[in-house]
Amino acid sequence: MAAIFAGFALLLAVTLYLASRKHEGLVDRNYYESASNEFAERELEARERFVIRVPDRYRAGENRFVAAVATAAGPLRGARVTLTAMRPSGTAEDRRYALREGAPGRYEGAVTLPSPGAWMLSLAVDAGRFRSRRLWTVVALPGEAPVPADNVLRAAAGDQEVLLAVSPWPPPAMRELAFSVELPGYDGTAPPRIDLSMRGMEMGRNRVLLGREADGVFRGTGVFVRCPSGRKDWQAEVTVPGRGKAVFLLDVAD
Repeated sequence: MAAIFAGFALLLAVTLYLASRKHEGLVDRNYYESASNEFAERELEARERFVIRVPDRYRAGENRFVAAVATAAGPLRGARVTLTAMRPSGTAEDRRYALREGAPGRYEGAVTLPSPGAWMLSLAVDAGRFRSRRLWTVVALPGEAPVPADNVLRAAAGDQEVLLAVSPWPPPAMRELAFSVELPGYDGTAPPRIDLSMRGMEMGRNRVLLGREADGVFRGTGVFVRCPSGRKDWQAEVTVPGRGKAVFLLDVAD
């Protein structure tokens, strides 16, 4: 019995020692104040119809990061945007980057994630009276192949420019995906729709219904089914009411 109690005492001492040395950078000690500020920011974002689009794929090493920021009034211009990359395990590899506005509402920069694994990314947007912060987790993959800054496909429906984004990218089969269609300058009230199909093969009706999120931005969810023949080449046909159709060709991952 004495040996058992001694073992428990040793285990407790080691646990307390490790807990005292553990990094607590992700623990918020001012929870009430932070939560109040968070709710206030979310209410302001809802009134302004604030939208941020960021990449969803990263690799260890240098990444080209682009954040598309917009409100109901259009692209958010002249903001100060910073990105902080943090490791949940400690602060040794934490980095902070100031992003520059390369085009209206598009803030970009080279972001280095020194090692593969889990990272916490924090994006802060300061546009004077309007401030926002996003915090999310990503996984930096090993490898040397470059990852695109964004996964936006571009085409046209008549004279209407159509930007299509699918997340995650490349889109896997048999998984619910997020679809985003951006129509710059579109003043129609009816939302576009997306029909997913394969050329020369009857796959049945597979339609993605989109809802308006901001002026000219529509979002919805859909699924690419797995083809029994093993084919992975799909097309996404975006129909813009009164403008025409834009066809995007893409490959679906396993």
